Amino acid sequence: MLWSALAAALWGGLYVVSQLAFGNHLPPASLSFVRLLIGVLALLVALRAWPRLRETRVAVLGAILSVTLLVQAYGTYLSGAATGSLLTLMTPVFVALLAPFFLHEKTRLPQWAGIGLGIAGAAVVIGPAGAGSLLGDFLLVLASLTWAAFTVAGGNLVRVRGSLAVTAAAATWAVPFTAVAAAVELAAGTRMALNAAGAAEVLYLGLGATALGWWAWYRGVEGAPAAAVAVPFLLQPVIGVGLSALFLGAHLTIAFAAGSALVAAGMLVASLKGER
Repeated sequence: MLWSALAAALWGGLYVVSQLAFGNHLPPASLSFVRLLIGVLALLVALRAWPRLRETRVAVLGAILSVTLLVQAYGTYLSGAATGSLLTLMTPVFVALLAPFFLHEKTRLPQWAGIGLGIAGAAVVIGPAGAGSLLGDFLLVLASLTWAAFTVAGGNLVRVRGSLAVTAAAATWAVPFTAVAAAVELAAGTRMALNAAGAAEVLYLGLGATALGWWAWYRGVEGAPAAAVAVPFLLQPVIGVGLSALFLGAHLTIAFAAGSALVAAGMLVASLKGER
């Protein structure tokens, strides 16, 4: 779980930083493309080789990644960072539902209990997210589903070839898909203006949330059942709120402590071995 917890930590500020980037005149599809391009370059440097791309299943993983990036970005743009953090908590649930079909891994009772505790705790930490756009909310739930699909669809492959090679290959395939969406967005008249703050935000999203975060997530899947690996995803809003308190002066309440304790309890319960 440590690798997926690292990914969740890196994604802690994802929605807030994305919303700030939108405010700095970076439209959703263009932001996704630039973020992805930086992430792919970093992954290729780390791999120090050209990934194996001539496989349909790798191309499918790339398409899933591209869809996830785009619907997550547009969902956050329409509904806001708080709603984004709340609705994407469905990811562990979708992973637990899909793992038996893709990986033949039965989701056991302790994992379901851990997911339930974690979702309850994360929801307490976030609090009421407010009314978002109906379309934005739908896109954010869809992002949870597609990320879960990416998790389980590539599970067997990363266990054979390694997380870095598969992550780099899938991310490389995602570039042309995302480029088309960015081109359509710019052709429709949307303009991208990258200032210093926007550049810093894009670097965080590209290097931290994309390259390191995606690799760490698949590194977790490489060595553990997918449903158990997905539970630390629920740390994401906890870390996001904690970072807001540290850097933005947000006030931490008793609800934050209680919700964090529930998330920690959920991770502990999910790590227990159920009966076979």
